[in-house]
Amino acid sequence: MRQPEPRAVRAWIFDFDHTLTDLGRWVDWQSARVEVMDIYRAQGLDPEHVTRRSYAFGLFVALDEALAAATSRAHADLIRDRALAALDRYEHAGAARTQWLAGVPALLELAADRGIALAIVSANGEAPIRAALARLGAAERFGAILGRSTVFPPKPAPDMHREVLRRFGIPPSAALAVGDSPNDMRAAAAADILTIGVLGGEGNEDKLFGAGAAWVLQDLTALPALLASWTHAV
Repeated sequence: MRQPEPRAVRAWIFDFDHTLTDLGRWVDWQSARVEVMDIYRAQGLDPEHVTRRSYAFGLFVALDEALAAATSRAHADLIRDRALAALDRYEHAGAARTQWLAGVPALLELAADRGIALAIVSANGEAPIRAALARLGAAERFGAILGRSTVFPPKPAPDMHREVLRRFGIPPSAALAVGDSPNDMRAAAAADILTIGVLGGEGNEDKLFGAGAAWVLQDLTALPALLASWTHAV
């Protein structure tokens, strides 16, 4: 844990699932995995020999790379679009039931009061994220939403975080990133953004600190108090 120099933070960048919402609780990841595997199995791949990754997006990435190597990038792109649409469909079903996690509504109000810009950088699809936000009455609260795409590589690559900085026109020192996984920490740290980990998702305390978190919180109810102790953070 390290105490940063006081600074004026102008943007908060959040992961989505397990950080802001409980989306993953309502997504049938097992069925999503089966459907993605079937899409690639129809292309002549044996998914069990390509990857042992169990979560839907990690599985998809490995299969996409294998198909591109076996055929062509153009053909793999067509199949990738089909697989992404399948993942989006399952996430849309989850978006219809997702709720904020503890502390998030208060954080949104704090950001509005202080003029803090908000962004989401996530491995979930942008369309399901936007659907969930609309249902929760927060569609206009986030100035940038970057989900999985063919434009930016997934976390732990820092590209999506850097794109948020570019859109907001701010340096890394003016942003704070919050997420639940080691890859969230690694991506933000690689973009030179100070990071905060939250428990309850993909990472425990040791893993989050080991990946670059400056602090690890039980949940986001503790974030306002942490920022209040950090002179110019809010």
